[in-house]
Amino acid sequence: MKKLPFASIIIVNYNGAHLLGKCLDSLNKSSYPKKSFEVVVVDNCSRDGSRQLIKQRFPQVKLIGLSENKGFAAGNNEGLKYAKGDYILLLNSDTEVDPEWMQEMVTAAFPKNVGIVAPKILLNTPFVEATIQSSVVQQSDFDQSIDFSPRGVLLQNVTCSNKQFQNKIWYKSGFNEPVTIEDITARWTTGSAKILLPLSDEVDEFTFIMHGYPTQNQKLISSGTITIAGEMKIPFSITPNSIFRKKIILNKARHQNNLIWLVQNAGNLVLKDGYSKDIGSVTRVINKHVDEFYEEDSKFFSEKQNLIAACGAGMLIKRSVIDVIGFFNAQYFMYYEDIDLSLRTWKQGWDIVYAPNAVISHAHRATTGKVESSFFLSMVEKNHLFLLLTHFPLTTFLKEYFLFGCRLATAIMKQFVFRFLRWDKYQIWRVKTSGRVGAFFSFHSQLLTFIKIRFWWQRREIRSYNQLEKHLY
Repeated sequence: MKKLPFASIIIVNYNGAHLLGKCLDSLNKSSYPKKSFEVVVVDNCSRDGSRQLIKQRFPQVKLIGLSENKGFAAGNNEGLKYAKGDYILLLNSDTEVDPEWMQEMVTAAFPKNVGIVAPKILLNTPFVEATIQSSVVQQSDFDQSIDFSPRGVLLQNVTCSNKQFQNKIWYKSGFNEPVTIEDITARWTTGSAKILLPLSDEVDEFTFIMHGYPTQNQKLISSGTITIAGEMKIPFSITPNSIFRKKIILNKARHQNNLIWLVQNAGNLVLKDGYSKDIGSVTRVINKHVDEFYEEDSKFFSEKQNLIAACGAGMLIKRSVIDVIGFFNAQYFMYYEDIDLSLRTWKQGWDIVYAPNAVISHAHRATTGKVESSFFLSMVEKNHLFLLLTHFPLTTFLKEYFLFGCRLATAIMKQFVFRFLRWDKYQIWRVKTSGRVGAFFSFHSQLLTFIKIRFWWQRREIRSYNQLEKHLY
């Protein structure tokens, strides 16, 4: 058997004590020989007792305490100074690894041409599928219109007793866009609708609220069944203008054989406009609102493949690669620093591969938050421009720079207008304006530096943009 290389796992932590313990516990269960790896935790000046947790429960961990929050990029750079491994594995503090994760990552990195390895990152919450199967009528049957759209049942919503999971309920398929009828916002099913329900380790209570057809014709009765995880069946019959409520108790252990896991990341796509997208992420627009969710784990995500970019939440990069291209660009702080590192690696001739059997569960955005903040916008907007200026043609950069200017001008204008007309919308656009103004000044303060970086790398790249373009979406 080939001798296993020494590996260093670098975890950058910021106020993640409530998650970090689980992450480190999972690493302790690794099948990889204990003498063949080390864990380096870089603490970005946390105030939640993270350092005390590590010292008390995980004394074997190398703890690097910083006096300020240097962000994800610079934090990892600090960790590299103390890492001894030939293979460097990056891991978010809000993850838990499968016991075989490290072994699979290292094995996938054995070929000389491989520079970076990406794991399969699953959302840490499992789901079960609920199906609403019902009779169907046409819209014209109860309003005498010429609209022949199919109407199954009018689902007001599904609520969960676990409030943290409410926003994770996903109306998967078989629904029309939400409509408002007599001050009630609801969704018409098309006869067979599917919903994904998140499950915690506790007992969860879900409540289905459905309405009968809005008509005086008492013959138009909605009837059918709600099926949970393909086994629990609940019949219903709803007369016009009435309400059907049903509470359903679900237990994760009971449905262990029917759990659905979602893929948060199986590597990253890079788009032709310089933006990046998780492989596994899906988006849809409903009433001008963009919803993001994730694909179900399937055969597609069980096959090895070559990538253009990997996610910093769980990637492996060889030290020999770092010796040539450097590590993270600290000026990114966080977001897109992993895409920049991936593109530098790929352009220098190394391959980036996906290892489907290296599995991580991720409490996605548990440490950065789910709300679009001015900080998030500032980081994403400026770092997108940095990435374009470094790796893309000037024509693409100038086009996206112009569009950024339009977004900035729109935000400023709408903030001013809504300040006097709609206070709720003013708050939204105030955040957008603050973020984009911050991105504008931050980007231009470092413009000269990134122009130099662009020309420095262009003279050294082995794979050109023309080759990269074939892999962009």
